[in-house]
Amino acid sequence: MIKKTLKILSSVVAAVVMGLSVTTAHAATNFEGETVTIVIPFKEGGGTSRMFRFFQPYLSKHLPGNPVIQLQHMPGGGTIKGGNFFHENQNPDGTFLLATSSSVNMQQATGNPLAKFDLLSYEPVLSVATTTHWVTHSHLADGPNDISGLLELPVALFPFKTAASADLFHLWIYKALGVKGARPIPGLSSSAGYQSFQRGELQMASHGTSNFLKTVSQDIADGKVHQFMTLGVLQPDGSVQRPSYSPDAMTFPEMYEKVHGKVLEGDERAAYEVIAANWGPASKGLVLPTDTPAEIVNVWRGAIKKMTEDTDFIEAAPQNIGPFPVVIGEDVRGIIGKAVDLSDASKQQFNDAIAHYKLTYRIQ
Repeated sequence: MIKKTLKILSSVVAAVVMGLSVTTAHAATNFEGETVTIVIPFKEGGGTSRMFRFFQPYLSKHLPGNPVIQLQHMPGGGTIKGGNFFHENQNPDGTFLLATSSSVNMQQATGNPLAKFDLLSYEPVLSVATTTHWVTHSHLADGPNDISGLLELPVALFPFKTAASADLFHLWIYKALGVKGARPIPGLSSSAGYQSFQRGELQMASHGTSNFLKTVSQDIADGKVHQFMTLGVLQPDGSVQRPSYSPDAMTFPEMYEKVHGKVLEGDERAAYEVIAANWGPASKGLVLPTDTPAEIVNVWRGAIKKMTEDTDFIEAAPQNIGPFPVVIGEDVRGIIGKAVDLSDASKQQFNDAIAHYKLTYRIQ
């Protein structure tokens, strides 16, 4: 079923480009003989690394002069090391960029004083959405879209990196659903956490779109696990849609209403929308340094547009980045703004969740 869905999506998905504002760039911009460095503030092999490794050959192909595209992985400090390195070494000649993610966003959104970077000051090139899928073991659920077993467990363990990363959203999600037995196991990456879940050591796990399609969907097909929820895809009009490749799974607002018998609204709805922005349209991004000349910015945006129109890219994109459009240009700035500019009410929502799990981190 998943393969069939991906085949259908491959003909339509990756070529969709939203918010495009690209002017004809001056012919003098040429990267022939250059090496373009994209700073990845994670270790090799993670979701951001995999996405930009997929982009690598297409960027080289469609940028003028066909430069070498180099990924510089720089993990550390929950993305702060790589983010600060980019900020302190900005070169606005078009050969130095930063790959962003929800974890990078959160360092700025939570007011971490160690984060020197300012995502809103950079020149946005692209963003790519994803969504999040939650699963539990088949023996703990009466089929898909069921968390009754989890609600009854005295202890329900889930993987958790740190409260300083976007994983803090998991704390809010489980608290908002009323999973009283939920307990985080800190220090586990998404991949390590899912492996632990597969071994039966954890009762709940989650993954973004890419790993869901590659790994989790097969476990669902094999009957080992049940998907009980997705985050949902937040639309510009405020509505929430189910992912096209997982149309039968409840979204978080639907699960919230099922559990509590009321609509998600008020401060909780606002907090959800912060999460939906970070794990949605602002999940992955690419930015150029502050003060990069408009000509170079437009060359990059034009190259991304050509990439999304490349027939090889269109065919391969669903299996590698999921069935979401690549957003190009100035619309990306607004998307990042929604992810990093938290209201006081949303900060309080997340701080309450952190305190609920007796963690010492606080959002400023």
